[in-house]
Amino acid sequence: MRRRAIAVLVALWPVAAMGGPEAFCTAFDEMSGRAPAPGFAAGFVRGDAPGVELAAGVTRRGGAQPVGSPGPWHIGSIAKSFTATLIVQLAAAGQLDLDAPLPELLPGEAAGMHPDWSAVTLRGLLSHTAGMPANLPWRRLARSGGPGLRAARLAAMRQLWAQPVAGRPGRFVYSNTGYVLAGTVAEQVTGRSWEALIRTQIAAPLGLDSLGFGPPDGAAVPWGHRRVLGLTWAVSPDATWADNPAIIGPAGTLHLSLADLLAWGRAHLAACRGGRPDLIPAADCRAMQDPVAGPYALGWVVTDQPDGTRVVWHNGSNSLWFAMLAMVPARDLVFAYVQNAGGAAGDRTADRLLAALLAPDG
Repeated sequence: MRRRAIAVLVALWPVAAMGGPEAFCTAFDEMSGRAPAPGFAAGFVRGDAPGVELAAGVTRRGGAQPVGSPGPWHIGSIAKSFTATLIVQLAAAGQLDLDAPLPELLPGEAAGMHPDWSAVTLRGLLSHTAGMPANLPWRRLARSGGPGLRAARLAAMRQLWAQPVAGRPGRFVYSNTGYVLAGTVAEQVTGRSWEALIRTQIAAPLGLDSLGFGPPDGAAVPWGHRRVLGLTWAVSPDATWADNPAIIGPAGTLHLSLADLLAWGRAHLAACRGGRPDLIPAADCRAMQDPVAGPYALGWVVTDQPDGTRVVWHNGSNSLWFAMLAMVPARDLVFAYVQNAGGAAGDRTADRLLAALLAPDG
């Protein structure tokens, strides 16, 4: 079965008039009774106050090991915010240009590109407006690892850009392919794999020590779960179908702890205020949160609530996990929700918990 990371726009649930930490904890307890997944966790950080993390359930269906909030948890398409940040970093350092045509970014590959690709830019790729297909054909998603991933991505992209652009540039089409291409550009410009760049340019400076690639693995960690025809079963991280193929990493194959996911949101809040120049310059950070097509910006979705509160967020799922990360700049708030199963229940639970925090007086 073909799997992909997804983004779904949230519509916050109505909640009681009073919000905040107490409402959040109450809502989590209520959700725990409905078991949206075998294991799940949620947390938030507001300002400089200590963060709150809650967890419930078990690491795998049928098991007795309680799930802990650390996880780690697969975050699906939230990885796109990492890839977009990496590209913006490289642009700030003068290593590439967000608005340069693809043949100019990769002059050594230009001869093999169809003329249509002169209209493709990194800004278009990161905002899903470059005319890319949603996904690469399954036959091209070869499972490979280590140093072979760079070659596999480049080979897949060469097949893609030898043909006319599939869609219409300027039109929004949510595209994992576009993010794989953006990651490939970063690899070719720097001479390093996307995985190595994410570790050294983002994870290490921010202290995101739990960050890894593919399904979480190790003793007593949560397993992803697949649900088909009403049946749910745990999927070993060693199974070939435990995650999307590694080649599409820039679109969504990261995992990390709940605390590090919250720290990622905190880093972006700080960067947009000029407090994390080691991540990206403040102006570039704010530009990443400027919608390009509908609510989608560059690696983030931006929506305004009825009271005008702006929420910057992304979610994702590889069908075995679900995660959501949201930032509320006006309240200096970061919220995250994770679970070890896919499905709409994750969206609903995350929406309800975030709504509890955003309710009046929250």
